[in-house]
Amino acid sequence: MITPAIWAAFAIGFAWLWVAVWQWILAFKSMEMMGKNPKMNTFFLTVTILWIALVESAAIYWLIVAFQILGKETLDGLTAIWIWLSVWLAWLWVWIWEWHLVWASIEAMNTNPENKNKIMTYMILFLALVESAAIYGLVVSFQMLGNDSLVWLQAVWAWLAVWLAWLWVWIWEWLLAKRAMYYIWKNFAMSGFFLTVTILGIALVESAAIYGLVVAFSILWKESIDWIIALSAWIAIGLAWLGAWIWEWILVGWAMDAMNRNPKNKNKSLVFMVLFLALVEVIAIYGLIIAFSILG
Repeated sequence: MITPAIWAAFAIGFAWLWVAVWQWILAFKSMEMMGKNPKMNTFFLTVTILWIALVESAAIYWLIVAFQILGKETLDGLTAIWIWLSVWLAWLWVWIWEWHLVWASIEAMNTNPENKNKIMTYMILFLALVESAAIYGLVVSFQMLGNDSLVWLQAVWAWLAVWLAWLWVWIWEWLLAKRAMYYIWKNFAMSGFFLTVTILGIALVESAAIYGLVVAFSILWKESIDWIIALSAWIAIGLAWLGAWIWEWILVGWAMDAMNRNPKNKNKSLVFMVLFLALVEVIAIYGLIIAFSILG
């Protein structure tokens, strides 16, 4: 029988192996860039330290999970696997996109040194949003560990609720950030307004992950759950949020285009955008309420 101590040792050991590999790759790449452009060494070093701190968070998350596992007298193997998946896959996904984001920022600083401060600000903002996926995975793992009567079907549906929601969220956040960077590059004088629009759009996108997290909690708090009920709740919130995001994406795109073409009316464009986004977001809230009713 695999004891909680063995699961805890496996959790922290595997996490630290992953962290060490990526920190080595990060340090190697950063040193390479510093050698190509010595004048930017200070900025590259700052980015490297920040990035290493984010990578280090994976080990911290797994340390917390290991402590939670050690606090249990017994741990079912299937439950342990789902806990491992909830944290590990979330962090793997986070790290892949943080890698792309930081490396793109370093290259942007290298080719456009006069705007390095703004690029750094944007990078930190987007990194913080991406990091939330790992936190959601950690929170779900805590819920799984706290449910002594957890069955594998509950774990599967809870994992799907938060993971698929976050997968969807990140795809659209990436597309939104990419679109914002295009407009900022096209009209850098308007970068402050484009950034404001981007932050607002990303905050609304992020709500989908929060809704998925809440639905996952509702599933995990139940003593048992039928797969048809879980599927129905997932469809209710998923389709509602899909409809909401399609129209929010269109609205944000229209707003950015209007601001770019007519900077004098950028404040009015922003006000109208916020108003319409708030109305569209109601669709997702309705889906969440229906999902709760189904699960109840």
